[in-house]
Amino acid sequence: MRPAGPRSWNQEELARERTAEAKRRTHLANERTYAAWVRTALALIALGVGIAGYFHVAGNSRGELFVTLGAAFSLGGAPMAALATYGYRKTYRGIETGEYGGSTVLTVVLGAVPIALGLLALALIVIR
Repeated sequence: MRPAGPRSWNQEELARERTAEAKRRTHLANERTYAAWVRTALALIALGVGIAGYFHVAGNSRGELFVTLGAAFSLGGAPMAALATYGYRKTYRGIETGEYGGSTVLTVVLGAVPIALGLLALALIVIR
């Protein structure tokens, strides 16, 4: 931010301030991305508990399969939160050091969890 008063900034000061502002925005974007992954992980856990609880209480003859599905959703959410935390910390360090590079493996693993759980859910619904 520009200081109040008649003093004008030279090009070097302006560049330094703009770089610092860009770094702050990048950190905020990293935090928003992390929050989104954690929300997704919590939603998977909550959905798993809901599925397992509903079919367990319903006394459905196929309830055992859906309790297993609920457990899979819940177990899928926990590593997703852990991987999101790892990714956040890695990105934070990269932003601070100026050596940021995305992680293809992390992205693929984080994306594979909901895909696998969705396919498992689809299979159980079709089997029904």
